[in-house]
Amino acid sequence: MSEQASGESDTLTSSIGIVGVLALLVGNAISVPIFVLPGPLAGAAGPALVLAIVLASIPASFVVLYNALLGSAMPVAGGLYVYISRLTAPYWGFLVPFTIPLVAWASLLVTATGFAEYTRLFFDVPSTLLIYVLLGFVLLINLLGLRLVAQIQLVFFVGLIGVLLTFIVPGASAVDTANYAPFFPDYGAFGLAVIALFYPFLGFGLLIELGEEIDDPRRTIPLVLGLGIGIVALFYVALIAVLVGVVPYTQLGNEADLAFAASRFLPWWGEYVVAAGAIFAVVTTVNTTLLVFSRTLMRASRDGILPAALSQIHPQFDTPHYAIAVLGVPPFLLVPLADEIVGLSVFIGLASLTAYFFCAIGLWNLPREFPDHYANAPFRLRRYRGLLVSVLGGAVVTGAFWIVTLLQRPVVGVVLIGWFAVAYCYYRYRLSKTDRVEIYRTMTSLEGHERVDRNTGDHSGE
Repeated sequence: MSEQASGESDTLTSSIGIVGVLALLVGNAISVPIFVLPGPLAGAAGPALVLAIVLASIPASFVVLYNALLGSAMPVAGGLYVYISRLTAPYWGFLVPFTIPLVAWASLLVTATGFAEYTRLFFDVPSTLLIYVLLGFVLLINLLGLRLVAQIQLVFFVGLIGVLLTFIVPGASAVDTANYAPFFPDYGAFGLAVIALFYPFLGFGLLIELGEEIDDPRRTIPLVLGLGIGIVALFYVALIAVLVGVVPYTQLGNEADLAFAASRFLPWWGEYVVAAGAIFAVVTTVNTTLLVFSRTLMRASRDGILPAALSQIHPQFDTPHYAIAVLGVPPFLLVPLADEIVGLSVFIGLASLTAYFFCAIGLWNLPREFPDHYANAPFRLRRYRGLLVSVLGGAVVTGAFWIVTLLQRPVVGVVLIGWFAVAYCYYRYRLSKTDRVEIYRTMTSLEGHERVDRNTGDHSGE
């Protein structure tokens, strides 16, 4: 995607334009959850699920904005952990790598469950066995460092879009508007659906990884944010509108209900095409699932706040094998929880948005803590009219997520609060066993190559 600049500079040259960035973001955001979640959520929330996905795009817009601003101002390894620990407080930053394993486990269980339910349309195999097979496959390819070549990823992405259009376009003419009544059968389930449907939008976090490779970021990033959220939300709304318009919500509730709905208006092969699309979505995501999460564990390990083994690289496969094992092995023991797909999705949504709220606070502190980075950011918001509104908006949405969760699925909120308490105990223990001053210094500063030269605006180091 990019090449090294000639001469003395070793920074990446800008080479990804609007179309390229937009394709990457949309392809990363349209993934497994959108095939798996609509059925179970619609079975409880009813036709109001169409409105739920629209509301879920609001916090997603804030998240994309935070990613864009911080990712362009501070392109660093470690993502949210680095932003929060350097821009708020070390403990709040530490919560990110300490909570990531739980989010990774939940994500893997959701992915594996969707894979199992759609694969069963082709093979009469027990779901539990297929879940174990998928978990083993994910662990193996991440440990070995196997990657799909870009061309195959592109083919799968095009195939995925084709499947969605095959479902949406003919399905729109098969909608029975009578199925949209009653629109709000359960307000509590509707609130949970908004939180759970925030999960599919988390794919927009890829924007952080693109950094300086984006061509004309001051113009490209804001434009891509608006277009990307709009396109993905449009796909999601259309897909869910067809689902609940074709099949009465009382007949929904299964992870593979998109295939079930397709059988209502497509020829005999329709449900198999949708099932193949879901499996495509699994293939395009599992080859990086654990390595993406493991990067944060590695950075926290290098900072000294997590065990050093988590940053070790396997000499043969060049992968962080211990970090991957921490993320990939426990789900085998948690397979009995795979049936709680709505609860798992709510947990992912709540934990992720909570982290991004601290990220928003960090964004407010950025001009004060790292003024050179902020001054050299490709684009900025006005201090009060832009930044303050972004932070307050994130606070309101995060608070609403917590209230709905504690009222409707209190066990999810209690588990997350309890985990934060465990994190605090471990954090204090870790500080007592190490050089407290040195760790604090490390967790509040950037590495040499991540700093900005205040005179030139370039990132120093390699």
